[in-house]
Amino acid sequence: MHKRKWLPTVLSAILVLAIASASVGCGGKQTPTQPTTKKGGTLVVAYWDDPISFNPDAKVDDAGYGIYQNIFNKLVTLDADYNIIPDLAEKWEISPDGKTYTFHLAKNVKWHDGQPFTAEDAKWTLETILEKKGQAFANLQVIEKVEAPDPTTLVVTLKQPNAPFLSFLAWYGTFIMPKHIYEGTDWLNNPANQKPVGTGPFRFVEWQKGDHITLEANPDYFKGAPLLDKVIYRIIPDASTALQAFLNGEVDIDQTRPSLSEVPNLQKTPGVKVMVLPAPSRHYVTFNFTKDPTRKLELRKAIALAINRQEIVEKALKGFGAPAKGFYTPAIAWAYNDKATLPDYNPEEAKRILDQAGFTPDKDGVRLRLTLPYFTGAEWKDIATIIKANLKEVGIEVKLEELEISAWMKKVIDNKDFDLTLLDGFQGPDPDNLRLRVGTKGSIQFMGYSNPEIDRLLEEAAGKTTTAERAPLYFKVQELMAQDLPIVPLSEVVALWLFRDYVHGLSVLEGKGKVTFYDYSLVWLDKK
Repeated sequence: MHKRKWLPTVLSAILVLAIASASVGCGGKQTPTQPTTKKGGTLVVAYWDDPISFNPDAKVDDAGYGIYQNIFNKLVTLDADYNIIPDLAEKWEISPDGKTYTFHLAKNVKWHDGQPFTAEDAKWTLETILEKKGQAFANLQVIEKVEAPDPTTLVVTLKQPNAPFLSFLAWYGTFIMPKHIYEGTDWLNNPANQKPVGTGPFRFVEWQKGDHITLEANPDYFKGAPLLDKVIYRIIPDASTALQAFLNGEVDIDQTRPSLSEVPNLQKTPGVKVMVLPAPSRHYVTFNFTKDPTRKLELRKAIALAINRQEIVEKALKGFGAPAKGFYTPAIAWAYNDKATLPDYNPEEAKRILDQAGFTPDKDGVRLRLTLPYFTGAEWKDIATIIKANLKEVGIEVKLEELEISAWMKKVIDNKDFDLTLLDGFQGPDPDNLRLRVGTKGSIQFMGYSNPEIDRLLEEAAGKTTTAERAPLYFKVQELMAQDLPIVPLSEVVALWLFRDYVHGLSVLEGKGKVTFYDYSLVWLDKK
């Protein structure tokens, strides 16, 4: 595998945040030696929501993403340390001018219906994402053409050198889909969106919405048949209910992210393993720029001053993580501007700005009323509750609305029916991710925010070939974000893994360099 030196090198490590509480912790006795691998068995996963569909590339679908990784493959993917690793492409070369990527694909790969996978499938997928403006459109629009000179070779030519290209190809919305099933159909309404056909380690069996999704091992998987017989995702949106099912022994992995307040006790529970790891993700507030009053900069400044980020970490996140200071993740250190920072917590200054902007209190002390919809989950609820209390102190009344992800997407993204909302999400694998979140046409930028200078700087940074050239441009973007406040970062996120001690082969332990985050093809069970 050949990579030019100018490609992002920050994927090889996550900055270890300076917080002792974000270290690995495991409950129960530790096994002194690795037990012998066993085949067979069913892995049961407590899962937080149904997918929108099983089209892995059409729309933002975080619930689907954790499951797609076991049904589909990409050309390249990311391991648990965010390194780019081979997937359907065994190796690749990049031309000296940085514009042509030649991918050499694995041989003898089959779709789950028995049809052969070829480079034509990959060509069709990338072209369709561009044509239909799929989830990865913003990341892939730098593509000029895609060619498949033979069944195991794919050549992608870019319009200009693009440093983030390979990283984003390995990330979100780029799963390779079966051309023979989708070509000539509406990819949003194809029956395969309910009964997917992939090339991945597990084959789809059934989906009973609101209850469970069952996958079975793919014996013909080109990387080797999985060790498990089946994976069952039990849909349990309520984190407390999911945790109880986990403690009762009904599920083997809890992927619903229980409250961080549970971690200390879980770390002491026999038979349970807990991992709390720093992650290049952050919680943040976003605003609706399509209407008053949140399009007004003075209000956003006051809200930034009124939110106590330290309190959010201490109370909502139970001390795990760190208060956000700047406008990009410090996990990708070369692109982080530690001089472009948020104002310190200062409710009195917030009141002064609100007074000056004409937001005067009524007889009840209320200056204005805002709505804040947020995702279901204890962590989100705790963060939202603290924000509500913080803003009440300066005379802003906030109505909280807890919604499941599909309802949240309809209300916030489709209908723009919100004033404030909460978000988090992976900020990598490259700082070009900022384009998705604050660029005018960013796929995760539903606020209606637009700053042409930020767009220009992000475009210029993507075309540079070294981090030394790119970093100053991203620093300037963060300076402009500090002035405009399109978002208010709150805290640095930690990743939580909760599983039984008989579960082996997870990506964060034995799968680094081999599989992506929630790929269970190496997982095996050692139940006594």
